[in-house]
Amino acid sequence: MAVVAAMVLALAACGGEETNGLQDASAAEVGTRSVEALNSAGSVHVVGTAQDPSAEGSTRYDLVLSGSSARGTITSGSVVTEIVKVADDTYTKGSRAYYESIGEGDAADLLADKWVRLPAEDAEQYRLFTIEGFAMAIGEYVAALDGKVTTEDLAGRQAVAAGSAEGTRLWAANTGDPVPLRLDMLNGEQGRMEFSDYGAKVSITAPAGAVDLASLS
Repeated sequence: MAVVAAMVLALAACGGEETNGLQDASAAEVGTRSVEALNSAGSVHVVGTAQDPSAEGSTRYDLVLSGSSARGTITSGSVVTEIVKVADDTYTKGSRAYYESIGEGDAADLLADKWVRLPAEDAEQYRLFTIEGFAMAIGEYVAALDGKVTTEDLAGRQAVAAGSAEGTRLWAANTGDPVPLRLDMLNGEQGRMEFSDYGAKVSITAPAGAVDLASLS
């Protein structure tokens, strides 16, 4: 009975889940494995903020990524832009305030609050809005991870954390696939990304009735 009781207590202490071994990895390996796991994910929900180098303040991203497709919103100040990316086709929908903020106020009468299919040169700014693109982007930050790897509870999920001298800090899942859960850049001053809903069933399709911007030029 004593042995059984000890086993029950041990399972309760670890939540009944086996770890993926990330707690025994080096900081560099935590970074590498988390990027690989993200790259292999079928889908993920990403919410993040980043300092906007072209304006004062920050930009907020709320995106669902699935393979080479994405949908969500980008908020800069009080301006919200909706985006849908389906493989090589990118669509955005912005208000009059959005077009005025990018110096295209004259286009607002025609395009405000309508879905617009962007020409390739305009869509280029959204090229990383894919799972592979986000994996590549965070890979540049986590490449410098070093030092001690610690175990933590992050919003009820077992995680490991590792940081770098530059202020990057990564939290990755310590059970199941070692996917990234949170990334702070420059101690959070440069931005933060939160990752959730891995593998959720996602359907991303092109919006109906979109204006083809290339056909207007």
